[in-house]
Amino acid sequence: MEANPRHVPDLSVLVPVYGVERYIADCARSLFAQRDVDAEFVFVDDASPDGSVDRLREVMAEYPAVGERVRILRHAHNRGVGAARRTAIEAARGTYICFVDSDDALSDDRALAQLSEEARRTDADLIFGGYCEVSPAGRRRIHTPRPDRDRVLRSLLRQDYRTSNRLWGILIRRALHTRYGVWPAAGLNFAEDYVLLSQLVYRAARIAAVDRPFYAYRTANAGSCMNTLTRRSADAYVEANRVVTDFFRAQPDFERWRPALTLGKLNVAKWILMRGFSPSDYRTRLFTSDDAPIGLAQRLYAAALRTERLACRWCVPSRRRSTPSENETGDLSQRSPVFHAISDRCQRHASRMRRAMAPSTLRASP
Repeated sequence: MEANPRHVPDLSVLVPVYGVERYIADCARSLFAQRDVDAEFVFVDDASPDGSVDRLREVMAEYPAVGERVRILRHAHNRGVGAARRTAIEAARGTYICFVDSDDALSDDRALAQLSEEARRTDADLIFGGYCEVSPAGRRRIHTPRPDRDRVLRSLLRQDYRTSNRLWGILIRRALHTRYGVWPAAGLNFAEDYVLLSQLVYRAARIAAVDRPFYAYRTANAGSCMNTLTRRSADAYVEANRVVTDFFRAQPDFERWRPALTLGKLNVAKWILMRGFSPSDYRTRLFTSDDAPIGLAQRLYAAALRTERLACRWCVPSRRRSTPSENETGDLSQRSPVFHAISDRCQRHASRMRRAMAPSTLRASP
């Protein structure tokens, strides 16, 4: 059954679909069971090679009342999650949109209703909902950020993970995308949420939050790119950081956000190093001549990272000095005992410096 083209719902739920035959039934049931909300559901089949869409249609048959509120769009060939999200945004009719990953689920049958009520109450452009990380080890609740737009934006730019890099489980005023041209970055399939959310928060006049765990984020999907971190993931993270930097460099208040952006680059370098790769492989792309650390705290942080990077490069056996391959994980256990001794000492030294400089680092940002 086709959706009523004349009806404008309050909310459009957007779900990219690719390779999730095992999970999509749980996702769809959690959406179709939502009550007390005027919502449509837009699924984008990104040329999924398995039976994901067949499973989705089976679940739709269990909920005949939602048939006219569901649309399934299809890409002729696989184009990636960013393109699937853009297709969904352009097709959406709701005042607000909400992304849901097709291997996740909503954990409350009034999740969308409560987020929509907060949107009406506050007239905010972004409404963050809480979530739980779900894995074989159990559930871990993640609280929403404090609804302070500048604080949330600085956290994202710093990449300090006090605010999660995620689009799912957030109500987003659709006009932020269409009015300002905030679209998913083409070709990015890792850290793409970081790119888009940073721009959305910047464009938002007001944000709000409902600190309840509405969303179940599955961390155990082995096919997820978040669970198959490789050299390509690190490369994409650096590329995402460059997109964010270029966006803010074009804004009239760039200097206001520059300290947070520079600290974010250092944190990206640390993220790469902690996963066994060398940030020096990305230096020309991660940093430019205009990206020098700002203030003593950031210079100390950069020096600690350089020290540890040199230890990694000098103490790795010769057979490991070559650039890691796309599927290489940089296993520390295969490095020499000398490396372990120096690396452990650098880690302890860097940790002490980071703890000591944390307050001044926070004060350095305007």
